[in-house]
Amino acid sequence: MSKEEAMKTGHELDIYVDSEMSDEKTGKLDDLWQSIYDLVQVATYGIVEEDEEELRKAIAWLKEVQPLTDQYQDTDIYFEV
Repeated sequence: MSKEEAMKTGHELDIYVDSEMSDEKTGKLDDLWQSIYDLVQVATYGIVEEDEEELRKAIAWLKEVQPLTDQYQDTDIYFEV
């Protein structure tokens, strides 16, 4: 998967509209990844409500595109739904 494909699939996630969408300003995959990661984190802690299936899709996306990021390749993804 290319960075462009990762951006496209990230934008297609339902959870994206509830994220910070920081990539809109920068156009960077790392910013998109961090926005979705942050929302998944607070949702799995029960701070905000998100659909469980959408959380699963977002977690799968985070894991799939993580190797394409510049800053987050070593970030632990420990979330469970």
